[in-house]
Amino acid sequence: MLNFISNSVENKKAIIFIHGIASTSETFKNQIEIFKKDYSVISIDLPGYGKSPEPLEVSITNYAETIYKFLLSKNINKPILIGHSLGGMIVQEILTKYISFAEAAVLIATSAKFGSNDLSWQNNFINARLKPLEEGKSMKDISIKAVTNIIGSNKNQKIITFASNMMASISKNTYKSAILSLIDFDVRHKLINIAIPLLLISGDEDKQAPAKTMKSMSKKIKNSKYIEIKNCGHLIHLEKPEIFNRSIKEFILSL
Repeated sequence: MLNFISNSVENKKAIIFIHGIASTSETFKNQIEIFKKDYSVISIDLPGYGKSPEPLEVSITNYAETIYKFLLSKNINKPILIGHSLGGMIVQEILTKYISFAEAAVLIATSAKFGSNDLSWQNNFINARLKPLEEGKSMKDISIKAVTNIIGSNKNQKIITFASNMMASISKNTYKSAILSLIDFDVRHKLINIAIPLLLISGDEDKQAPAKTMKSMSKKIKNSKYIEIKNCGHLIHLEKPEIFNRSIKEFILSL
């Protein structure tokens, strides 16, 4: 059973948050506080993260299937799925496989494919993240630099501390497996099949999921809206929570 943070309330629209590769369910604490007044909110720990048990198999397909079955077990009908980075890839996997499952979705700082077709780029991405661990460094050792590199130009120390502490709590094995799960991800040809309302949010300083990539994605999805947040890197929900929360609230109210 997946671990999760929740204020789950019956008869209220359900919002499901799915975190990224170097985070846990705790990353959406601010959003839970904001949205719990009007919605039933669940923030999930992916398999192997937080207090969720290690999975038998690690792949984006398996993450998606596990979350889908978990939500069915909770009798959650027509949720709004919100995924950040890896979580956004998982949401895309769910949406393209179970087309009528969700009412709407929000994709944050993510892409429909891992990197480019350039294998050397993919190898460099993976090696940059895993080589220090293979050389004996701990997750704590690499966390501050990793977080500092992915946020925008405003290097807020509170955000760095909060995000790096989350990253440090993840096991090496979980992190490595999640990184490797990205390699084969590619749903670009399936985006056209997504018919539910979609909001895509990017940060203009994000180098992990560049704004131009997300803008291009939005053009391939029929019923989508694209928002680009200025002076913001990869951790949009932490770096610009007010704009982020307002954008999601307005999107949900428009449904």
